[in-house]
Amino acid sequence: MTALLFVSKIYSMKKALKIILSLLGITTVVAGGLGYDIYRNIGDRPDSSKYAHLPYHQNGVFVADQELGYFPERRIGEIGRIGRSHNAPEQGLPVEKLQRSSFGAPEEFAYYWFGHSSAILEINQQRFLIDPVFNNAAPTSLPFVMQRYQDAPIDVKSLPEIDVVLITHDHYDHLEAPSMRYLADKAKRFVVPLGVGSRLLSWGVPADKITELGWEDSTQVGDVKLTAEKSLHYSSRWTNDRNSALWVSYAFESPTQRIYWSGDSGYGKHFAEIGKKYGHFDVAFIEMDAANPGWPNTHMFPEQAVQASIDVNATRFLPIHWGVFDLAGTKWNSSIISIEKEAKARNVRLDVPKIGQKYHPDTHQNENWWEGVR
Repeated sequence: MTALLFVSKIYSMKKALKIILSLLGITTVVAGGLGYDIYRNIGDRPDSSKYAHLPYHQNGVFVADQELGYFPERRIGEIGRIGRSHNAPEQGLPVEKLQRSSFGAPEEFAYYWFGHSSAILEINQQRFLIDPVFNNAAPTSLPFVMQRYQDAPIDVKSLPEIDVVLITHDHYDHLEAPSMRYLADKAKRFVVPLGVGSRLLSWGVPADKITELGWEDSTQVGDVKLTAEKSLHYSSRWTNDRNSALWVSYAFESPTQRIYWSGDSGYGKHFAEIGKKYGHFDVAFIEMDAANPGWPNTHMFPEQAVQASIDVNATRFLPIHWGVFDLAGTKWNSSIISIEKEAKARNVRLDVPKIGQKYHPDTHQNENWWEGVR
């Protein structure tokens, strides 16, 4: 009997060991797969030593004009990063779906907002695809990490011909590796801040297609002069590369119009400086969401966004950086409600097209469409 018990125990131990080894094997495979997925999404780290001669590059990193405030890890309040945010709308936002046939030849001016800061902007027959992100804003393809609450109105494979892919900085809600890989052999050019070219090269974008710009550097796109201007932000795609790449806003100058794209920015003196430099802008696209008391110099609160549109002398103000992600732990529509009131009080022309809607200043009619969304 004792011998039988001994044999039984040995058998049970072997069975348990098999289970443990199997679980370890599965865990190793899963961890390895996740690690590889993250590695592919991060992209190569920029070589900061190339930029040491610049006045806004110090001690191996790019610097802003003033302190950025707290690190994002010290944000205040609950942030929905795993799964669907409780600050998201109960229903989907109104969207006009797009496909390749929705676009003709690039126009003198047209704008299609894809949600958050992703858009197509057409100026003087040149088509710019700005900060294209069609999936979640995370260094992994796992569907529940930094989950979007609103789908894009178009997928990357349905885009029309793109003259320039334009990137403002390397954060995951602005720079998406799968989209860059897909567009690498399709878009004609990629214009990015200093350092971001290293990311693109690792994703297969040819070097001769990439133009890197520092603050106040310009490049020509057809009849459009494109200049990278200052913003108050930071960059990173992992824990060891903070501010190794630059972040910018953009000014577009054509023979008939001037357009400003703020990128991500806290409020600062640079807006007034840009307004003075260019005199005025016909349209300014300015970020107005994701502000949090824990990072007061990284994004703008609603009243600051309205002031920024005044500072740059914009005839019309279109808000960007909202409607897709919960980045600051605030209800999805709190910023647009405040913006609308503040703009009206300060006599600022605010235009808010729906996601996917074709926008033109001369024909746009505001509907305050967000008021009907729960």
